[in-house]
Amino acid sequence: MLKKTLAIIMGFFLLFTSILPVIESIADGSSVRYQTHLQDIGWINVVYDGKTSGTTGESKRMEAISIALSGVDGRLSYQVHCEIYGWLNRVSEGVVAGTTGQGKRMEAIVIFLENSSYNLKYRVHVQDYGWMGWVSSGEMAGTTGQSKRIEAIQIKLEKKSSTVSIEKNKKVGIDVSKYQGDINWKKVKESGISFAMIRCGYRGYTAGGINQDEKFYTNIKGAYENGIDIGLYFYSSAINEREAIEEANFVLSLIDFYGVGNYIKYPIAIDIEDFEGTRNFSLTIQERTDIVKAFCNTIQDTGFKPMVYSYTYFLSNKLYMNQLKKYDTWIADYYGNTWYNNDYKMWQYTDKGKVNGIDTEVDMNYSYY
Repeated sequence: MLKKTLAIIMGFFLLFTSILPVIESIADGSSVRYQTHLQDIGWINVVYDGKTSGTTGESKRMEAISIALSGVDGRLSYQVHCEIYGWLNRVSEGVVAGTTGQGKRMEAIVIFLENSSYNLKYRVHVQDYGWMGWVSSGEMAGTTGQSKRIEAIQIKLEKKSSTVSIEKNKKVGIDVSKYQGDINWKKVKESGISFAMIRCGYRGYTAGGINQDEKFYTNIKGAYENGIDIGLYFYSSAINEREAIEEANFVLSLIDFYGVGNYIKYPIAIDIEDFEGTRNFSLTIQERTDIVKAFCNTIQDTGFKPMVYSYTYFLSNKLYMNQLKKYDTWIADYYGNTWYNNDYKMWQYTDKGKVNGIDTEVDMNYSYY
């Protein structure tokens, strides 16, 4: 009798523990639901919260998608890149994006969740590539210009953390280049800006020539004279380590020429990005990583502090960041929370800031030094 009773109790315990994760996952009532239209199949069943919608291994193209939220604050919208048509108009929650009955493949998607206490992440299964990396709200998943179909998608929500342990050290700053025009640095300082990352130069992303930023000296002099801490950055399109070293040496030569070495309190960053048409677009992950190493080591060898700058998707998917741990990281992520899973020292949180003394929109940053 005792054995039978124990068996019943154990059965209930196992049943309860098996459903507990499900209970916990839906405790706050939040969910994302989505439905896709597939080649030869049409609309398939709605799925929720990270489940796969679509097919893998069946060579079926995704043609359209509809996405909606439950129990989630903020504004949801999305747009897709379709065969022949390119990027279609951005649509709001619950509206179909893509085409049906036209035989057009979806090739890429961007989903936006704005002004929300939740984060949104998604990834797609792409022809020949399989599952691609997770991306965050506002970042592209998929490919363009490669004629590759999306075959499946997964979308999930994450509750934003309510506290940030490094918040107590946070300082507000900007990064600027010639595109901000003539800056009144006195007004910038009075507006509460404590540091500025100043572009000193760039390599052309097609021809590959190295150029000094036209406002470099004016900006570094104005910031220094008004008590604003200064760092530098160089926009790189290097295609090998030799060019990366050339870029770093160019930065160092500017510092020496203008005699501003003692102005620099913040790091010197390599700004590494790419997009279709740039000369560095087809590099491998290891090649990009080696370029960053070459730049940063050259800067470090002279006593300055190097830094790696890019946006979250690039850092997470196009560099081997485990090989770059000895350099500080500066991330660009504009959607109210950082999706980057490693340490970072600076966060560029918007490119649409407004600061007294600057007539244009300007990138805004938090520093945690």
